[in-house]
Amino acid sequence: MALSPLDIRRAFGALSCELGDSGEKGEIVVIGGAALVLLFEARESTKDVDAYFLSPKASTMRAAIARVAERLELPEDWMNDAAKGFFVGVTSGDELYESEFLVARAASTVQLLAMKLAAWRDAIDRDDARLLLSKVAGSMEGVWELVKPFVPPPQLDKASYAFQDLWEAVHGSP
Repeated sequence: MALSPLDIRRAFGALSCELGDSGEKGEIVVIGGAALVLLFEARESTKDVDAYFLSPKASTMRAAIARVAERLELPEDWMNDAAKGFFVGVTSGDELYESEFLVARAASTVQLLAMKLAAWRDAIDRDDARLLLSKVAGSMEGVWELVKPFVPPPQLDKASYAFQDLWEAVHGSP
């Protein structure tokens, strides 16, 4: 099932209600396709919402997410924290949704770019990374220095090569 921006916002509203009913307030950082769909209308939909759960604890969030999935007939993993292992620090970028019981922000543009470069599945990530790179000003070396701290160390070489390739495609040779 594909999730449009409207579907995601509706699910965020339902999640806010679930958290409020439990007396909890949630805060999440959204990455991946969902962040790009909501921030830049980069595409019409995404398959899920990848998020880092800041609060409440992950088990509480997963239970509320499961209730939303059931209520709205969404896939069980419509929102998940499976990408948490790819975070090197957690940044907080633009607000995507805010209510009394839920605040959802995107990761910073630089962190979103770093994560796309670290994953670098060429056909999937190239357009997203190109869009993100267009939102970051600076020289090749300067932008890489902003991105590099958010790349997991095991992916630094892959991300560096992907960055160079992407930079050349967008800006020409350095």
